[in-house]
Amino acid sequence: KNCEYYTCNGEIYQIELASDHLYYHLPPGSSILSVPYVALMKLFGIKPTNADGTYSLRSETKIEKGLAALLMALLAVIFFYIALIRLPPSWSAVVAVGGALGTQVWSTASRAMWSDTWAIVLLGIVVWMLLSDASGKRKLNPYVLASLLAWTYFIRPTNAVHILAATVYVGIYYRRIFIPYAITGAAWFAAFIFYSWYNFGKLLPSYYQPNRLKFDVFWTALAGNLISPARGLLVYVPVILFVGYLLVRFWKQVELKRLALLALAIIVIYLIVVSGYGHWWAGHSYGPRFTTGLLPWLVLLSILGLEALLSWRRQRIESRQPAPWRLKLAAGGTLLLLSIAINCRGAISHATWFWNVRPRGVDEHPERLWDWREPQFLAGWVRPPIPADVVDAAGRIDFSTVEGDKYAWFGWSFREESFRWTEGKEAGLVFKIDPVADVQFTMKIFPFLPQGKIKEQRVHVTLNNQPIETLTLNDEKPREVRLLLPKTLLRQSNTMVFGLPDAASPLSLGLNEDSRQLGIGLCWIQLQPG
Repeated sequence: KNCEYYTCNGEIYQIELASDHLYYHLPPGSSILSVPYVALMKLFGIKPTNADGTYSLRSETKIEKGLAALLMALLAVIFFYIALIRLPPSWSAVVAVGGALGTQVWSTASRAMWSDTWAIVLLGIVVWMLLSDASGKRKLNPYVLASLLAWTYFIRPTNAVHILAATVYVGIYYRRIFIPYAITGAAWFAAFIFYSWYNFGKLLPSYYQPNRLKFDVFWTALAGNLISPARGLLVYVPVILFVGYLLVRFWKQVELKRLALLALAIIVIYLIVVSGYGHWWAGHSYGPRFTTGLLPWLVLLSILGLEALLSWRRQRIESRQPAPWRLKLAAGGTLLLLSIAINCRGAISHATWFWNVRPRGVDEHPERLWDWREPQFLAGWVRPPIPADVVDAAGRIDFSTVEGDKYAWFGWSFREESFRWTEGKEAGLVFKIDPVADVQFTMKIFPFLPQGKIKEQRVHVTLNNQPIETLTLNDEKPREVRLLLPKTLLRQSNTMVFGLPDAASPLSLGLNEDSRQLGIGLCWIQLQPG
C-alpha cells in the first residue's frame, strides 16, 4: 500500500534503489543531525548493530527514543524562553507546559525520531530569533537564520513553506540583511542539489519531487487534517481554539501584528500543502502527525494572544472598568487540560498505536478515520464498532490465517504460525448464525503461563453481553474447549467476549521487550449444531 506514495524497493518503502546503490528514501537531514548522538551512544556501548555486525532493532529503538525525548525536552525549554520574551515567568511556564505536553510534541515527536522531531527544534530557534529581534532583545543574524531554515528543508520538504514565508518577511522588514540571508540560503540549496545530482542523477531526490502532491482529495484531506477524529488538529490539540479566540477577541491589543500575520500565513499555506498529499492521514501514526511542523508558530500565536489578554486586562483595570477574565481562563484551562489528556493517551497507551492496524488496517480502511464511534484517542477504553460485514461461521476457522480476520473483533494480536494471541484484558469475536438455533462452540486454546510468573489464566466468556462460562486454565498445553450456546441468547449477528483479568506482558514480567498483554492463544474455532 505504501508504494502508492513512496518509491519502493520490494516491500521496504524506506529504501530507494538508484544507480545500483541502496539509499534511504526519506529525507537525510535527521540522520545527519543525529550522527553526534549516535556516536556518543556508541561510546556507552549502545549501537545499532550486534557484535556480529547484524542490525539490532532493540538498540536502535533505544537510541531513537533517547534522542527524541532529549530533543523534545530541549524544545520545551526553547518554548519557555520564547514566551519569556513577552510574558511573565508564570505564564511562560504555562506556554511551555502546554506546548510540550498538550501537543504532538509529547504524543508523537518525543516517542521516536520522526522527521519533525529535529525540524520543530530548529523552527523553535527560528521563532525565538524572530521574536527576540521584533522585541528589541537581539539582532537577527541572517547567516544563522538562513542555515536553520535550510536544514528544516533537508529534514522535510514541506518545510519549504516556512522558508518561503520567512524569506518574504525578511525581504519586507529586513532589507539590510536580505542579501547575506539570500546568499547563505542559496549556498545551502546549491549544496543540496549537488548531493542529489551526485547520488540520484537529478536535481532533487525522489521524496522531494513536487509531483507527489496531487491535490486529488484536497477538500477531504483538509477537513481530515482539521477535524477527523483520528487526525484532526483541532480535535487533538483543542487548546488551539482558545488561542484563536484570543487573537480574534483581542486583536487590537496584539503588539506584534506582523509576526502574528506571518505565523497565520504559514499555518494556512502549510495546511494547504499537506492536504495535497493523497496519503494525508500519515499512515500508522497518532493524531495529526502531518501538522507537527506548525507547533512553533502555534506557540508563538499563543504567546501573542496571552500578551494581548493581559494587556487588555491591565488597560481595563487602569481605567477602572470591570475586566472579567475568570471565565476566559477557565475555558482556556479546560481546553489545555483536555489537550494534555488526549496527547497523554498517544504517548503512553499502546492501544492507541495498535488502533492503526487492529481490528482493520487504517491504510486499507481509511473510512475509520471518520468514525466517531472509534476515535483513536479512546482506543483501549471503548470497543470498536461491530463490523458491518459479519459472516457465517462455516466449518473450522483457523486463526493463524487471513480467514480468521473476518471473525476477530477486537483485542487480538497479529497472526502467528498456528495461532493468534489475545492482546489486552478483553478480546472479542463476531459471527453470524442462520438460522438461529442451539450451537456447540468449540475452540482450541492455550494460556500464557510463563514458568514461575503466572499460575493460571481466568477467562470470563460472555455471549451477546450475557455471561455463559468462566474457564480456569492452568496447563499451557493446547486444549479443546466446548461451550453450548443456547438459542435463547443467540441472534443472527453475535458477539463473544473473553475477559482476561490475568493477562500480562512479557515486558512487565521481565521476560523480554514484548509489551503486549497476553492472555490466551487461539488456534481455531468451530460452530456446529448443538
